[in-house]
Amino acid sequence: MARAVIAAVLSAYTFNALIFVWDEGLRGWPLGAFVVCLLTAFGLQLVHSTRDVLLWSSRPKALTLSAQAVVTFAPFLWAGPQAGSSAGFLAGSMLLAVAGPLRWALYAAVPATVLIALTWKGMAPLDVVYGTYFTALTGLMVYGLSSLASLALTVHAARGELAALAVAQERLRVARDVHDLLGYNVSALTLKSELAYRLLPGSAERARRELRDVLTLSSQALGDVRVVAGGSRPMSLAAEVRSAESMLIAADMAVEISLSPCPLPEEVDTVLAIVLREAITNVLRHSKARHCRVETDLAGEHIVLRVVNDGADAPAPVPDAGVGLDNLSARVEAAGGTSTTVLDGDRFTFTAEVPLAPPAPPPVDDPVTRTVAQITGQPWHLRVARTIAIVVLLGYGLLMVVNVLAQSVDSLGLLEFALCVAVLVGVQIALILGFLRGAALPVQVVATYLPLLWIGAPWGSMGGFLAGTTLIVLSGAWRWSCYAAVGVSVAALSVFHGDPGEWTAYLTLSTLLTGLVVYGISSLCGLVAQVDQARDELARGAVTRERLRVARELQDLLGQDLAAMTVKSERAYRLLPGSADRARAELAEVLDVARRAVGEVRSVASGYRHMSFAAELDTARATLAAAGVRVHASAGEVPEEVDAVLAVVLREAVTNVLRHSAATCCEIVVTADVTLTVRNDGVPALPPPGEPGTALDDLAERLNSIGGSLKCVRDSGTFLLKVDIP
Repeated sequence: MARAVIAAVLSAYTFNALIFVWDEGLRGWPLGAFVVCLLTAFGLQLVHSTRDVLLWSSRPKALTLSAQAVVTFAPFLWAGPQAGSSAGFLAGSMLLAVAGPLRWALYAAVPATVLIALTWKGMAPLDVVYGTYFTALTGLMVYGLSSLASLALTVHAARGELAALAVAQERLRVARDVHDLLGYNVSALTLKSELAYRLLPGSAERARRELRDVLTLSSQALGDVRVVAGGSRPMSLAAEVRSAESMLIAADMAVEISLSPCPLPEEVDTVLAIVLREAITNVLRHSKARHCRVETDLAGEHIVLRVVNDGADAPAPVPDAGVGLDNLSARVEAAGGTSTTVLDGDRFTFTAEVPLAPPAPPPVDDPVTRTVAQITGQPWHLRVARTIAIVVLLGYGLLMVVNVLAQSVDSLGLLEFALCVAVLVGVQIALILGFLRGAALPVQVVATYLPLLWIGAPWGSMGGFLAGTTLIVLSGAWRWSCYAAVGVSVAALSVFHGDPGEWTAYLTLSTLLTGLVVYGISSLCGLVAQVDQARDELARGAVTRERLRVARELQDLLGQDLAAMTVKSERAYRLLPGSADRARAELAEVLDVARRAVGEVRSVASGYRHMSFAAELDTARATLAAAGVRVHASAGEVPEEVDAVLAVVLREAVTNVLRHSAATCCEIVVTADVTLTVRNDGVPALPPPGEPGTALDDLAERLNSIGGSLKCVRDSGTFLLKVDIP
């Protein structure tokens, strides 16, 4: 649809330009030569508007822009001033094909050239102003329509990227929850089972009490498997403190508990409960503590949780060290709080400070009652789309006022007409933002035809906004009938006023063309919004499928072990106190399963946390898109042996794009022969003085060590990073 709208609008403008020169009496070979130039300009503009020209190298861009400039201005030599009616195409191409501030300089140069040419041809001052302004506005219109179409296609193409990113984020959540929730329960099960095993056969009653706790913990762990796969559930800090106290006492620690009586909101209670659970797991796994203190207290509008133990060791360089504390910090920060760790000798203190009022949830986006804050809070691509549409609509409104200046209207009449135009533009902008859909048509009918009372004649594009609104508000074949009826009404008014046939044709075509532009701009904005909503739904569906897969995987890996531990613990519990030896044998099997489950929790969490090249590519797309950089990626399967290396290279390449360029486009390609290329625009002609390039040098050395190579090329505002790995 986006490209169809562009083609229709460009075709209408091309036909309009042909009417202008025909009306001036151009015939014979000059007309034929003009038609050839006009069709060439149309073809080049269609290419610039429907292709991502910014990613082209400098040479083809220079050739196509130069060719378009020649076929735009050469007809001035034989076709007269009306030949400049297609100059707006060239202005739009400058904005589409050139990056950085230079684009606006080249864009401004086109209407400036038109101004000089029209003045040289002896045109009246008002005609010179009109021609210059029309060129500038047409350039903006072409750029706006093309950018909106490109934006709609980009958002549509990004649906899969967003789904992949959502799945990656879901996997990270699963990794945290597996580590924090299941890791705690499995560790607690192991500790309690081992204590019960040591108590047998001498203290059967005490062992039976510990087994009761084991059964409770195993039931909770089975529930947590479902929680990890499906999301979060409310948890209680007070209940978690009681469980932690039992665990620490079972580990022969002296425990002090000091809790503030302040009631906590559910979200804060859950966060602190999970944080305490992981903090206690950290104490049990990574310290030789004999004393542990857990306390909470109020600090203004914040609740402070503090866990102190006296058995901290110097950290050992083991894989995944510190993952638990990193998870704690991430959870606390997500709740709007802060966390600190302090190591003082053998005394280790973890502190989490969380606001009592959690961050407010985002407001519901209701298209009828949305506020200005909600509108400005829309995703960046929706804001860009609406900004482009509003600028073009305002430009067309001003063009209508300029058209009426030629009607010799007095100052009061001109002011009244400007107010009517303001109503037309305002209603159109409200439609784009989701307001006034029911009242738009009657209001615009009045604002369109009311100025006839004091102007007394139709003017250029007088019904354009009304024609566009009929296409937007109405549906089916009826809307096209009403759209045509607006054009017929303008033609009838022109004939009734006694205008020449050429002027009547121009007024009618201009009205219908403006209506098509208004419809295209507004529809493409709506298309971007619809695609955005569709990709969100796609992402939610992808996350749902991922959760189902995680549920199956966790059930296969951990669910069976936890169920086996529950059954064997239940059997040992029933054997006590009478058959202590048989119960001890059952507990020995429970311990074997529990120790295996601890390893499985670590492997599952590590597996979900692993970031491959594919995951790094998802992150790169999201990061560049957030910075306003359009991303084009093409990547197949990456061999496992070079997966991590390419992920590191891509991360550094993206960092380089963000730090050292004003990029608008970035292309990432991985070929079957393991060649990675990253190309971006927006690069200064020379590197900044003193730029060390250390990171890229380090990458080059790393690649050389495995027989690979790194090549960097800076050329005409673009930067190419190419990696080859044998």
